[in-house]
Amino acid sequence: MDQIAQQAEAVPPPRPLPAPTSPGRRAAYRIIALHGVSSFCYGMVFPFTGIFLADRPGIGTHGVALYYAAAGVANLTVALVLAMGVVRPPRVALGVIGNLLSFAGYFLMPSVGALSAVGLAAAANGAGQGCFLAAVIPIVNSLVPEADRRRMFARRYQVLNATLALGSLVAGAAITALSRHVIPWLFVVTAFGYLPIAWALLRARTAVRAGEQAQAEQRPRGTAFPVALLLKASLAVSLFQFGVYLFGYSQFEATAPLVTDKLMHTGLGWISVLIAVNVAVIVTAQQRVTRLLEPRAEVVGLRVAITLWVAGYLVVGVLAFAPIPVRLAGLLLYGVLFALGECAYSCSYHPWLISKVPEAELMRANALSNSMMGIGLFFGPSIGVALVGTGSASVVWLTLGVLCGLVGITTARRRRREAVI
Repeated sequence: MDQIAQQAEAVPPPRPLPAPTSPGRRAAYRIIALHGVSSFCYGMVFPFTGIFLADRPGIGTHGVALYYAAAGVANLTVALVLAMGVVRPPRVALGVIGNLLSFAGYFLMPSVGALSAVGLAAAANGAGQGCFLAAVIPIVNSLVPEADRRRMFARRYQVLNATLALGSLVAGAAITALSRHVIPWLFVVTAFGYLPIAWALLRARTAVRAGEQAQAEQRPRGTAFPVALLLKASLAVSLFQFGVYLFGYSQFEATAPLVTDKLMHTGLGWISVLIAVNVAVIVTAQQRVTRLLEPRAEVVGLRVAITLWVAGYLVVGVLAFAPIPVRLAGLLLYGVLFALGECAYSCSYHPWLISKVPEAELMRANALSNSMMGIGLFFGPSIGVALVGTGSASVVWLTLGVLCGLVGITTARRRRREAVI
Protein backbone atom coordinates (compact mmCIF):
# COMPACT_ATOMS: atom_id res chain seq x y z
CA MET A 1 0.00 0.00 0.00
CA ASP A 2 2.92 2.36 0.70
CA GLN A 3 4.14 1.89 -2.86
CA ILE A 4 0.70 2.71 -4.21
CA ALA A 5 0.58 5.85 -2.07
CA GLN A 6 4.04 6.93 -3.25
CA GLN A 7 3.03 6.41 -6.89
CA ALA A 8 -0.12 8.45 -6.32
CA GLU A 9 1.90 11.30 -4.83
CA ALA A 10 4.30 11.23 -7.76
CA VAL A 11 1.51 11.61 -10.31
CA PRO A 12 0.49 15.17 -11.16
CA PRO A 13 -3.08 16.23 -10.45
CA PRO A 14 -5.51 14.55 -12.86
CA ARG A 15 -6.34 16.58 -15.89
CA PRO A 16 -10.04 17.38 -16.18
CA LEU A 17 -12.22 15.74 -18.78
CA PRO A 18 -12.02 17.42 -22.18
CA ALA A 19 -14.27 20.42 -22.60
CA PRO A 20 -17.56 19.42 -24.18
CA THR A 21 -16.88 21.18 -27.45
CA SER A 22 -18.38 18.58 -29.79
CA PRO A 23 -22.08 17.65 -30.00
CA GLY A 24 -21.16 14.13 -28.88
CA ARG A 25 -19.33 15.27 -25.77
CA ARG A 26 -22.05 17.76 -24.90
CA ALA A 27 -24.65 15.02 -25.23
CA ALA A 28 -22.57 12.66 -23.07
CA TYR A 29 -22.18 15.29 -20.35
CA ARG A 30 -25.91 15.99 -20.46
CA ILE A 31 -26.80 12.30 -20.20
CA ILE A 32 -24.44 11.78 -17.26
CA ALA A 33 -25.75 14.86 -15.46
CA LEU A 34 -29.40 13.89 -15.88
CA HIS A 35 -28.62 10.28 -15.04
CA GLY A 36 -27.33 11.79 -11.81
CA VAL A 37 -30.75 13.40 -11.31
CA SER A 38 -32.51 10.04 -11.62
CA SER A 39 -29.89 8.49 -9.34
CA PHE A 40 -30.54 11.19 -6.73
CA CYS A 41 -34.27 10.46 -6.91
CA TYR A 42 -33.71 6.72 -6.72
CA GLY A 43 -31.50 7.29 -3.69
CA MET A 44 -34.47 8.89 -1.94
CA VAL A 45 -36.52 5.68 -2.05
CA PHE A 46 -34.28 2.64 -2.26
CA PRO A 47 -33.44 2.50 1.49
CA PHE A 48 -37.12 2.90 2.40
CA THR A 49 -38.91 0.74 -0.19
CA GLY A 50 -39.03 -2.30 2.07
CA ILE A 51 -40.18 -0.22 5.05
CA PHE A 52 -42.97 1.38 3.00
CA LEU A 53 -44.28 -1.92 1.64
CA ALA A 54 -44.06 -3.71 4.99
CA ASP A 55 -46.26 -1.01 6.55
CA ARG A 56 -48.94 -1.18 3.83
CA PRO A 57 -52.17 -3.00 4.78
CA GLY A 58 -52.48 -6.24 2.85
CA ILE A 59 -48.84 -6.13 1.73
CA GLY A 60 -46.48 -6.73 4.67
CA THR A 61 -43.18 -8.58 4.51
CA HIS A 62 -44.53 -10.98 1.87
CA GLY A 63 -44.96 -7.98 -0.39
CA VAL A 64 -41.37 -6.90 0.24
CA ALA A 65 -40.08 -10.30 -0.83
CA LEU A 66 -42.39 -10.27 -3.86
CA TYR A 67 -41.24 -6.79 -4.90
CA TYR A 68 -37.54 -7.61 -4.98
CA ALA A 69 -38.08 -11.03 -6.57
CA ALA A 70 -40.34 -9.62 -9.31
CA ALA A 71 -37.98 -6.73 -10.02
CA GLY A 72 -35.01 -9.08 -10.22
CA VAL A 73 -36.77 -11.54 -12.53
CA ALA A 74 -37.98 -8.74 -14.82
CA ASN A 75 -34.50 -7.22 -14.99
CA LEU A 76 -32.89 -10.57 -15.75
CA THR A 77 -35.52 -11.45 -18.36
CA VAL A 78 -34.94 -8.21 -20.25
CA ALA A 79 -31.17 -8.72 -20.13
CA LEU A 80 -31.38 -12.27 -21.47
CA VAL A 81 -33.88 -11.38 -24.21
CA LEU A 82 -31.58 -8.60 -25.42
CA ALA A 83 -28.44 -10.71 -25.10
CA MET A 84 -29.95 -13.54 -27.18
CA GLY A 85 -30.96 -11.07 -29.90
CA VAL A 86 -34.66 -11.95 -29.70
CA VAL A 87 -35.31 -8.24 -30.25
CA ARG A 88 -32.88 -5.59 -31.48
CA PRO A 89 -34.36 -2.18 -30.66
CA PRO A 90 -32.39 1.01 -31.36
CA ARG A 91 -30.28 2.06 -28.39
CA VAL A 92 -31.94 5.40 -27.79
CA ALA A 93 -35.43 3.92 -28.07
CA LEU A 94 -34.50 1.17 -25.60
CA GLY A 95 -33.15 3.68 -23.11
CA VAL A 96 -36.22 5.89 -23.37
CA ILE A 97 -38.55 2.90 -22.94
CA GLY A 98 -36.59 1.88 -19.88
CA ASN A 99 -37.00 5.27 -18.25
CA LEU A 100 -40.70 5.44 -19.07
CA LEU A 101 -41.20 2.01 -17.49
CA SER A 102 -39.40 3.23 -14.37
CA PHE A 103 -41.60 6.33 -14.32
CA ALA A 104 -44.71 4.15 -14.46
CA GLY A 105 -43.47 1.73 -11.82
CA TYR A 106 -42.51 4.33 -9.24
CA PHE A 107 -45.61 6.42 -9.94
CA LEU A 108 -47.70 3.35 -9.15
CA MET A 109 -45.90 2.60 -5.87
CA PRO A 110 -47.78 5.00 -3.52
CA SER A 111 -51.14 3.48 -4.46
CA VAL A 112 -50.30 -0.24 -4.23
CA GLY A 113 -52.86 -2.01 -2.06
CA ALA A 114 -52.59 -5.62 -3.21
CA LEU A 115 -49.78 -8.03 -3.98
CA SER A 116 -50.70 -7.99 -7.66
CA ALA A 117 -50.11 -4.23 -7.79
CA VAL A 118 -46.77 -4.69 -6.01
CA GLY A 119 -45.73 -7.26 -8.59
CA LEU A 120 -46.77 -4.97 -11.46
CA ALA A 121 -44.84 -1.98 -10.09
CA ALA A 122 -41.81 -4.16 -9.40
CA ALA A 123 -41.88 -5.66 -12.89
CA ALA A 124 -42.03 -2.18 -14.46
CA ASN A 125 -39.12 -0.96 -12.32
CA GLY A 126 -37.01 -4.06 -12.94
CA ALA A 127 -37.67 -4.12 -16.68
CA GLY A 128 -37.07 -0.37 -16.89
CA GLN A 129 -33.71 -0.70 -15.22
CA GLY A 130 -32.79 -3.62 -17.47
CA CYS A 131 -33.63 -1.68 -20.63
CA PHE A 132 -31.85 1.49 -19.58
CA LEU A 133 -28.67 -0.20 -18.33
CA ALA A 134 -28.38 -2.21 -21.55
CA ALA A 135 -28.64 0.97 -23.63
CA VAL A 136 -26.75 3.66 -21.70
CA ILE A 137 -23.23 2.19 -21.95
CA PRO A 138 -23.32 1.79 -25.76
CA ILE A 139 -24.89 5.26 -26.04
CA VAL A 140 -22.18 6.98 -23.99
CA ASN A 141 -19.51 4.98 -25.81
CA SER A 142 -20.80 6.22 -29.18
CA LEU A 143 -20.62 9.85 -28.04
CA VAL A 144 -16.97 10.06 -26.95
CA PRO A 145 -13.68 9.19 -28.64
CA GLU A 146 -11.78 6.15 -27.43
CA ALA A 147 -9.12 8.29 -25.73
CA ASP A 148 -11.73 9.80 -23.40
CA ARG A 149 -13.65 6.61 -22.73
CA ARG A 150 -12.13 5.56 -19.41
CA ARG A 151 -12.37 9.01 -17.88
CA MET A 152 -15.96 9.42 -19.04
CA PHE A 153 -17.06 6.11 -17.49
CA ALA A 154 -15.16 6.97 -14.31
CA ARG A 155 -16.91 10.34 -14.16
CA ARG A 156 -20.28 8.64 -14.65
CA TYR A 157 -19.60 6.29 -11.74
CA GLN A 158 -18.47 9.19 -9.57
CA VAL A 159 -21.61 11.20 -10.31
CA LEU A 160 -23.96 8.28 -9.70
CA ASN A 161 -22.42 7.43 -6.33
CA ALA A 162 -22.46 11.01 -5.12
CA THR A 163 -26.06 11.65 -6.19
CA LEU A 164 -27.31 8.31 -4.83
CA ALA A 165 -25.81 9.06 -1.41
CA LEU A 166 -27.10 12.64 -1.45
CA GLY A 167 -30.61 11.44 -2.29
CA SER A 168 -30.56 9.03 0.64
CA LEU A 169 -29.42 11.77 3.00
CA VAL A 170 -32.10 14.20 1.79
CA ALA A 171 -34.81 11.56 2.13
CA GLY A 172 -33.61 10.60 5.60
CA ALA A 173 -33.74 14.23 6.68
CA ALA A 174 -37.23 14.67 5.19
CA ILE A 175 -38.55 11.57 6.93
CA THR A 176 -37.00 12.66 10.22
CA ALA A 177 -38.56 16.10 9.95
CA LEU A 178 -41.95 15.15 8.47
CA SER A 179 -42.44 11.50 9.57
CA ARG A 180 -42.59 8.42 7.37
CA HIS A 181 -45.87 9.64 5.84
CA VAL A 182 -43.71 11.54 3.36
CA ILE A 183 -42.40 8.32 1.78
CA PRO A 184 -45.25 7.97 -0.79
CA TRP A 185 -44.43 11.45 -2.09
CA LEU A 186 -40.79 10.45 -2.45
CA PHE A 187 -41.91 7.75 -4.89
CA VAL A 188 -43.78 10.37 -6.93
CA VAL A 189 -40.70 12.60 -7.06
CA THR A 190 -38.59 9.59 -8.05
CA ALA A 191 -40.96 8.75 -10.89
CA PHE A 192 -40.62 12.23 -12.38
CA GLY A 193 -36.85 12.04 -11.91
CA TYR A 194 -36.68 9.51 -14.76
CA LEU A 195 -38.21 11.87 -17.34
CA PRO A 196 -35.24 14.29 -17.76
CA ILE A 197 -32.85 11.48 -18.70
CA ALA A 198 -35.40 10.19 -21.24
CA TRP A 199 -35.46 13.70 -22.74
CA ALA A 200 -31.65 13.79 -22.83
CA LEU A 201 -31.53 10.49 -24.71
CA LEU A 202 -34.05 11.72 -27.27
CA ARG A 203 -32.12 14.94 -27.74
CA ALA A 204 -28.91 12.92 -28.32
CA ARG A 205 -30.36 10.87 -31.20
CA THR A 206 -28.46 12.68 -33.94
CA ALA A 207 -25.15 12.65 -32.07
CA VAL A 208 -25.56 8.95 -31.26
CA ARG A 209 -26.18 8.08 -34.90
CA ALA A 210 -23.13 10.10 -35.97
CA GLY A 211 -21.00 8.38 -33.33
CA GLU A 212 -22.21 4.94 -34.36
CA GLN A 213 -21.39 5.65 -38.00
CA ALA A 214 -17.90 6.92 -37.12
CA GLN A 215 -17.18 3.86 -34.99
CA ALA A 216 -18.56 1.55 -37.68
CA GLU A 217 -16.02 2.98 -40.13
CA GLN A 218 -13.19 2.24 -37.70
CA ARG A 219 -14.54 -1.14 -36.54
CA PRO A 220 -16.66 -2.75 -39.27
CA ARG A 221 -20.05 -3.89 -38.04
CA GLY A 222 -19.98 -7.23 -39.85
CA THR A 223 -22.76 -9.76 -39.50
CA ALA A 224 -24.76 -10.30 -36.35
CA PHE A 225 -23.19 -12.64 -33.81
CA PRO A 226 -25.06 -15.84 -33.00
CA VAL A 227 -25.54 -16.34 -29.27
CA ALA A 228 -22.74 -18.93 -29.05
CA LEU A 229 -20.21 -16.59 -30.67
CA LEU A 230 -21.31 -13.69 -28.48
CA LEU A 231 -20.83 -15.86 -25.40
CA LYS A 232 -17.37 -16.89 -26.58
CA ALA A 233 -16.31 -13.32 -27.28
CA SER A 234 -17.51 -11.94 -23.96
CA LEU A 235 -17.18 -15.01 -21.72
CA ALA A 236 -14.28 -13.71 -19.64
CA VAL A 237 -15.96 -10.33 -19.17
CA SER A 238 -19.29 -11.87 -18.16
CA LEU A 239 -17.73 -14.33 -15.71
CA PHE A 240 -15.70 -11.53 -14.16
CA GLN A 241 -18.85 -9.43 -13.74
CA PHE A 242 -20.60 -12.37 -12.11
CA GLY A 243 -17.73 -12.87 -9.67
CA VAL A 244 -17.43 -9.17 -8.87
CA TYR A 245 -21.07 -8.89 -7.90
CA LEU A 246 -21.23 -12.30 -6.20
CA PHE A 247 -18.23 -11.77 -3.91
CA GLY A 248 -17.80 -7.99 -4.05
CA TYR A 249 -20.69 -5.59 -4.45
CA SER A 250 -23.44 -7.81 -3.02
CA GLN A 251 -21.31 -8.50 0.05
CA PHE A 252 -20.66 -4.81 0.67
CA GLU A 253 -24.33 -3.94 0.28
CA ALA A 254 -25.92 -6.86 2.13
CA THR A 255 -23.39 -8.84 4.19
CA ALA A 256 -21.19 -6.05 5.53
CA PRO A 257 -24.05 -4.31 7.41
CA LEU A 258 -25.20 -7.66 8.80
CA VAL A 259 -21.74 -8.65 10.04
CA THR A 260 -21.10 -5.17 11.40
CA ASP A 261 -24.26 -5.22 13.50
CA LYS A 262 -24.66 -8.88 14.47
CA LEU A 263 -21.11 -10.18 14.81
CA MET A 264 -18.84 -7.15 15.31
CA HIS A 265 -21.32 -5.40 17.64
CA THR A 266 -20.41 -1.92 16.49
CA GLY A 267 -23.96 -0.52 16.44
CA LEU A 268 -26.19 0.57 13.56
CA GLY A 269 -24.65 4.05 13.38
CA TRP A 270 -21.36 2.67 12.14
CA ILE A 271 -23.06 1.12 9.13
CA SER A 272 -24.00 4.63 7.98
CA VAL A 273 -20.46 5.80 8.68
CA LEU A 274 -19.05 2.93 6.61
CA ILE A 275 -21.26 3.85 3.64
CA ALA A 276 -20.45 7.56 4.02
CA VAL A 277 -16.69 6.84 4.05
CA ASN A 278 -17.06 4.62 0.99
CA VAL A 279 -18.91 7.27 -1.02
CA ALA A 280 -16.56 10.05 0.10
CA VAL A 281 -13.52 8.11 -1.08
CA ILE A 282 -15.12 7.38 -4.46
CA VAL A 283 -16.02 11.03 -5.00
CA THR A 284 -12.59 12.33 -4.02
CA ALA A 285 -10.31 9.60 -5.41
CA GLN A 286 -12.01 8.52 -8.64
CA GLN A 287 -10.19 10.88 -10.99
CA ARG A 288 -6.79 10.23 -9.39
CA VAL A 289 -7.20 6.46 -9.69
CA THR A 290 -8.39 6.83 -13.28
CA ARG A 291 -5.34 8.93 -14.10
CA LEU A 292 -3.04 6.30 -12.60
CA LEU A 293 -4.62 3.47 -14.59
CA GLU A 294 -5.14 5.21 -17.95
CA PRO A 295 -1.74 4.20 -19.41
CA ARG A 296 -2.33 0.56 -18.47
CA ALA A 297 -4.53 -2.14 -19.97
CA GLU A 298 -8.07 -2.33 -18.64
CA VAL A 299 -7.53 -5.79 -17.17
CA VAL A 300 -4.73 -4.36 -15.02
CA GLY A 301 -7.21 -1.95 -13.47
CA LEU A 302 -9.58 -4.83 -12.77
CA ARG A 303 -6.79 -6.78 -11.07
CA VAL A 304 -6.03 -3.73 -8.96
CA ALA A 305 -9.70 -3.58 -7.96
CA ILE A 306 -9.73 -7.23 -6.88
CA THR A 307 -6.44 -6.84 -5.01
CA LEU A 308 -7.78 -3.86 -3.06
CA TRP A 309 -10.99 -5.72 -2.17
CA VAL A 310 -9.07 -8.78 -1.01
CA ALA A 311 -6.82 -6.53 1.09
CA GLY A 312 -9.90 -4.92 2.62
CA TYR A 313 -11.41 -8.30 3.52
CA LEU A 314 -8.14 -9.46 5.05
CA VAL A 315 -7.66 -6.30 7.11
CA VAL A 316 -11.16 -6.27 8.58
CA GLY A 317 -11.04 -10.04 9.08
CA VAL A 318 -7.81 -9.98 11.06
CA LEU A 319 -8.79 -6.93 13.11
CA ALA A 320 -12.19 -8.45 13.94
CA PHE A 321 -10.42 -10.26 16.81
CA ALA A 322 -9.29 -6.95 18.33
CA PRO A 323 -11.02 -4.63 20.82
CA ILE A 324 -13.88 -2.43 19.59
CA PRO A 325 -11.80 0.68 18.66
CA VAL A 326 -9.45 -1.42 16.54
CA ARG A 327 -12.39 -3.28 14.98
CA LEU A 328 -13.91 0.05 13.99
CA ALA A 329 -10.63 1.17 12.45
CA GLY A 330 -10.48 -2.07 10.46
CA LEU A 331 -14.06 -1.65 9.31
CA LEU A 332 -13.44 1.89 8.05
CA LEU A 333 -10.21 0.83 6.36
CA TYR A 334 -12.20 -1.88 4.60
CA GLY A 335 -14.61 0.82 3.41
CA VAL A 336 -11.69 2.88 2.06
CA LEU A 337 -10.05 -0.06 0.27
CA PHE A 338 -13.34 -1.23 -1.19
CA ALA A 339 -14.03 2.29 -2.49
CA LEU A 340 -10.60 2.50 -4.12
CA GLY A 341 -11.28 -0.85 -5.74
CA GLU A 342 -14.58 0.50 -7.04
CA CYS A 343 -12.69 3.43 -8.57
CA ALA A 344 -10.37 1.03 -10.40
CA TYR A 345 -13.29 -1.14 -11.52
CA SER A 346 -15.42 1.74 -12.80
CA CYS A 347 -12.80 3.12 -15.17
CA SER A 348 -11.75 -0.31 -16.46
CA TYR A 349 -14.67 -2.70 -16.72
CA HIS A 350 -16.83 -1.20 -19.48
CA PRO A 351 -13.84 -0.23 -21.67
CA TRP A 352 -12.71 -3.87 -21.33
CA LEU A 353 -16.15 -5.08 -22.39
CA ILE A 354 -16.18 -2.65 -25.32
CA SER A 355 -12.82 -3.98 -26.55
CA LYS A 356 -14.09 -7.57 -26.67
CA VAL A 357 -17.00 -7.32 -29.11
CA PRO A 358 -17.81 -5.51 -32.36
CA GLU A 359 -19.52 -2.17 -31.87
CA ALA A 360 -22.74 -3.50 -33.42
CA GLU A 361 -22.96 -6.20 -30.73
CA LEU A 362 -22.13 -3.97 -27.78
CA MET A 363 -25.73 -3.62 -26.59
CA ARG A 364 -26.21 -7.39 -26.54
CA ALA A 365 -22.89 -7.94 -24.79
CA ASN A 366 -23.75 -5.26 -22.24
CA ALA A 367 -27.14 -6.90 -21.64
CA LEU A 368 -25.38 -10.24 -21.06
CA SER A 369 -23.05 -8.51 -18.63
CA ASN A 370 -26.04 -7.00 -16.82
CA SER A 371 -27.63 -10.44 -16.53
CA MET A 372 -24.47 -11.71 -14.81
CA MET A 373 -24.61 -8.71 -12.50
CA GLY A 374 -28.22 -9.52 -11.63
CA ILE A 375 -27.45 -13.17 -10.92
CA GLY A 376 -24.51 -12.20 -8.74
CA LEU A 377 -26.60 -9.73 -6.77
CA PHE A 378 -29.33 -12.34 -6.35
CA PHE A 379 -27.14 -15.16 -5.01
CA GLY A 380 -24.44 -13.10 -3.26
CA PRO A 381 -26.43 -12.24 -0.12
CA SER A 382 -27.28 -15.92 0.40
CA ILE A 383 -23.57 -16.73 0.57
CA GLY A 384 -23.06 -13.92 3.07
CA VAL A 385 -25.97 -15.03 5.24
CA ALA A 386 -24.65 -18.60 5.26
CA LEU A 387 -21.24 -17.36 6.40
CA VAL A 388 -22.81 -15.18 9.09
CA GLY A 389 -24.35 -18.38 10.42
CA THR A 390 -20.87 -19.48 11.53
CA GLY A 391 -21.05 -16.82 14.24
CA SER A 392 -17.54 -15.52 13.53
CA ALA A 393 -16.89 -12.19 11.84
CA SER A 394 -13.35 -13.24 10.95
CA VAL A 395 -14.60 -16.38 9.21
CA VAL A 396 -17.00 -14.28 7.14
CA TRP A 397 -14.46 -11.66 6.09
CA LEU A 398 -11.54 -14.03 5.44
CA THR A 399 -13.67 -16.47 3.45
CA LEU A 400 -14.96 -13.63 1.28
CA GLY A 401 -11.35 -12.53 0.78
CA VAL A 402 -10.38 -15.97 -0.49
CA LEU A 403 -13.41 -16.19 -2.80
CA CYS A 404 -12.80 -12.70 -4.17
CA GLY A 405 -9.14 -13.58 -4.73
CA LEU A 406 -10.21 -16.55 -6.86
CA VAL A 407 -11.99 -14.13 -9.19
CA GLY A 408 -8.74 -12.21 -9.68
CA ILE A 409 -6.73 -15.39 -10.26
CA THR A 410 -9.23 -16.65 -12.84
CA THR A 411 -9.12 -13.33 -14.69
CA ALA A 412 -5.31 -13.33 -14.77
CA ARG A 413 -5.21 -16.91 -16.09
CA ARG A 414 -7.71 -16.16 -18.85
CA ARG A 415 -5.70 -13.10 -19.94
CA ARG A 416 -2.51 -15.17 -20.17
CA ARG A 417 -4.38 -17.84 -22.17
CA GLU A 418 -5.73 -15.19 -24.57
CA ALA A 419 -2.22 -13.75 -24.98
CA VAL A 420 -0.86 -17.18 -25.91
CA ILE A 421 -3.71 -17.78 -28.38
